[in-house]
Amino acid sequence: MISRRLVALAVAVLPLAACASIPERSDPMAVPLTDHGVSRTTTPEPPRATDPVDIVRSFVDSGSTRETGYAFARTHLIPEAERRWEPASSVLIVDNIDTIPVPPAPGQPDGERLVSLQADRVGRLRADSSFVPETGPYEVRVPVQRGRDGRWLIAAPPSDMVISRTSFENDFMPVPIYFADHDGTGVVPDLRWIGSQPDSTLPRRVVELLIGGPSEGFEKAMGSKLPPNASLKTNATEADDGALVVNLGELGEPDLEARRMIAAQVVLSLQSVSKARVRLQEDGVELLPGKRDLQPADVASYESDNALRPGTPGLVVIGERLHALDEDTRPVPGPAGSGALEVLQGAQSIDGTRLAAATRNPSGQVDLRIGAYGSADLPAVPLTGSFMSRPTWRDDNEVWTVVNGRGVFRAIEENGSWTVRPVDVAEFAGGREIKELRLSHDGTRAVGVVDGTIVVAGVVDEDGRVALRHPVVLGADRGFDVTHVDWLTDRSLVATTDGSSPVMEVSVDGFKWTGYASANLTQPINAVTVGPGKRVVVADQSWLWEAGEPKAVWSVLPGQIGGNSIPFFPG
Repeated sequence: MISRRLVALAVAVLPLAACASIPERSDPMAVPLTDHGVSRTTTPEPPRATDPVDIVRSFVDSGSTRETGYAFARTHLIPEAERRWEPASSVLIVDNIDTIPVPPAPGQPDGERLVSLQADRVGRLRADSSFVPETGPYEVRVPVQRGRDGRWLIAAPPSDMVISRTSFENDFMPVPIYFADHDGTGVVPDLRWIGSQPDSTLPRRVVELLIGGPSEGFEKAMGSKLPPNASLKTNATEADDGALVVNLGELGEPDLEARRMIAAQVVLSLQSVSKARVRLQEDGVELLPGKRDLQPADVASYESDNALRPGTPGLVVIGERLHALDEDTRPVPGPAGSGALEVLQGAQSIDGTRLAAATRNPSGQVDLRIGAYGSADLPAVPLTGSFMSRPTWRDDNEVWTVVNGRGVFRAIEENGSWTVRPVDVAEFAGGREIKELRLSHDGTRAVGVVDGTIVVAGVVDEDGRVALRHPVVLGADRGFDVTHVDWLTDRSLVATTDGSSPVMEVSVDGFKWTGYASANLTQPINAVTVGPGKRVVVADQSWLWEAGEPKAVWSVLPGQIGGNSIPFFPG
């Protein structure tokens, strides 16, 4: 198991000194709630649109959020429609918007018009505030009416709350909400999008999402140390000294380790919306005895992103032998580095003590071998095929790989020996070819390249069987094929493509795609891997290159390792 699972949250840490940068605050005040259950700080002004086309476009650009009860969007509606309108619980995000007047029908009154709203679907914000991509065109006819004051208003709005991509980016913010990983010893982020206003209620809304549990896509892959009936006893507000008070109730009787996990979930979830210290309480009493206030650093040991230690060396397959990924490129000890085995792919466990390798056997088939790193033997496990993807580790006693492009198998160490079992990927792949599969360091999610697209799914344990459930396809409409993928962080991916941007950073929900610099690289890219500190290493036709961020210039790795080599870091 990785080291963070052995590191408990320290109850005694360095004292928190008073910080001059924290402004003085008045006493906490209750935040007034509307009928929609949220604070409204301002009354929206009516739109200034002067014709039917403009009022529909303004409606889509309104930036209305669930948190404000879609207040500004409602100002675009005639009074009767505003009273009746109850939009669907999800929000449709669109791009490339056109609003086109429909020619009036014979006898149509002068004060009534139809406007065709046409756009491209980007995705949908579900009721649980998680984003899922959608593709294809969107079109709806919107009737508008001119009132006595001469203003045009919408008479019958779409059943969906439709907003433009620009409005979504301006008025919503991504917030990782942290839940327990598959074995309950660490935490993993579940990305949500919430309205950025009113900002005074952001902490409360984050805690409510946390209490509500994982999103639809990961509800069976992630867990929580907060019981389902947990509650926020008082509003999450700042005290006089600037600490954010979070007072929870109905927690049952959690033991000390469960309390530490709850602290990790709450504190890490709040770090995106508040820089204040968190004064975490249970019914007004310190949740952790002797620990009044908490900061993210106090619970960082529970994060999966800290699994790889800084300076962790990588490995690389060069000419079917395994070498260190450094300037000396020395062969690794044992048969994988000596040439006794023909190594095609490799994977090192997170703690660095074990090695898995796909090797060619004398009959031309591929075997999976697993053993201690540097040992004199790398025994084969009972799994053979004509093709195997780069293996990927789940914890330090389980290895997954794709066999023959269709099946996914996991080798599990039980009582000192390795057994092989299939993974249910019927929902994940739908019979399509799986080129690659990578498990997140926390073991709760998998990402694969399936027929040129990225597919992300939760890893679900079902009565001894394991399945990939609730898959989401990313990049199905981007005009290029994805060729390789790996986890960049616990909330983002790095992918290689055959398009004009050969390397891209992709948010785990598929909303954001950011191209890395393409200078120096030559298509096609043969491999990608990620090391500590978001160190991205790719292999093109000539060399191995590395970059630390999308805007950075790619530099050749020391040792000038050839581009046909396959690099990898633990994971």
